[in-house]
Amino acid sequence: MPKRALFPSVLAIVIAMAGMSFLPAGAGAAAATVTVGRSGVTGGALFGGNMGVQKIDSQLGRKLAVVRRYFRIGNKFPWPADKALMSRGTTELASLDTTRYSYTSIAAGNHDASILSFLRSVNKAAVSYHLGAIYVSFQHEASNANHRRMGTPAEFVRAWDHVHHLAGNAHLNWNNGGRIHWVLILSWRTYLPMSVRTTWQKKAGWVGWYWPGASEVDIVGADGYDVAGCVASRTARKTVSPRYLFGYELAWARNHGGLPVFVSEFGGNNKGSVQPDFVRSMQTYVAANHVIAAALYWSGRGRGTCNFTLTGTGITTLKAMGHTAAFAGHIG
Repeated sequence: MPKRALFPSVLAIVIAMAGMSFLPAGAGAAAATVTVGRSGVTGGALFGGNMGVQKIDSQLGRKLAVVRRYFRIGNKFPWPADKALMSRGTTELASLDTTRYSYTSIAAGNHDASILSFLRSVNKAAVSYHLGAIYVSFQHEASNANHRRMGTPAEFVRAWDHVHHLAGNAHLNWNNGGRIHWVLILSWRTYLPMSVRTTWQKKAGWVGWYWPGASEVDIVGADGYDVAGCVASRTARKTVSPRYLFGYELAWARNHGGLPVFVSEFGGNNKGSVQPDFVRSMQTYVAANHVIAAALYWSGRGRGTCNFTLTGTGITTLKAMGHTAAFAGHIG
C-alpha cells in the first residue's frame, strides 16, 4: 500500500524521464500468452481495485472482477464486506500479513492453526460463491523497511514455503484440488536490478532475495504509483510511465517460468491531470502486455501530500478503462 511504500527519490524520477534504454529487451513488449491455470484468468485482464474503488463501482458502470483485501494472521474470513463482494461474483486478492509474529516463528509452525483456518475459509468461500479462482499473498511488500523487523529475506522465504506447504497439504491450492492461487507482491523497486539503481534505491530489497521459486508462486505481483505533484522537488514532480514501474516485473516473470503478472496496486496522484493521464497510460500498457492478468487501482491517501483517491476525470478515465476489451477478463 502507498502508506507503507517508499516513494521514488528525485534521481529515480530523473532516470525515469531520461528514457528507458536500460530496460531489458522486450520488458515493455507484449508477452506470450500465459496458461489460464496459473492465473485462473481468461478473456483479458481482470479489472480491479481496493475497497475505495469498489465503493464507486456504480459510477464506473460495472462491477470489479477482483478486489484487494488485507488481513493479518489471526483474522477470520470472510467478513461481511467479503461476503457481499463474492456474492456478486467478484473474487479477491487477499494479503495474509504478519505484524506480530516473526518469520522464524511462522516457519516453525507456531501459528499453523490460525493460518490454516484462514486458508481453509478462503478456499471454502471460493467454492460456496462459485468462484473459479481466489488469490492469496503472504506478507505483501515483504521488502518494505517496515517489515524487516519480522526477519531476513531468507527467513521470509522459509515462512512462505511453510504457509504454501500448509495449503498444499490441505489440498487448497488450485493445482491440487483447491481454488487458491499464490501471488508474490513486492514494491516495483524490488524488481530493479542493482546495476540500474540509485544509491538510495540500493537500500531497498531485491526480488531474488525474496523469491520462493516458481513452484510456489503462481503470479508475480507489484505495487507502483505515479507520485507526480506530491513530492517536494520540482524535478520529481514529473510523471513516470507504467513501463518504468512495471517493466522489470514483467521481465522477472518472463525469465522465471513465463509466469503471469498482477499489477496488484497502481494509482496516480489526483493533482492536475496526473491521475487521468496515468490511468490512460496503464490502459495502453496492459492492452499491450497480455502477460498482465489483472490490474487493481488503489484509491486512497498515501504518505504526505500524496492522494490517489479517484476524483473527477480520474473516475471517468477509469470507467473508460473498465469498458475496454483488454479488461474483459474473468476467472475461468
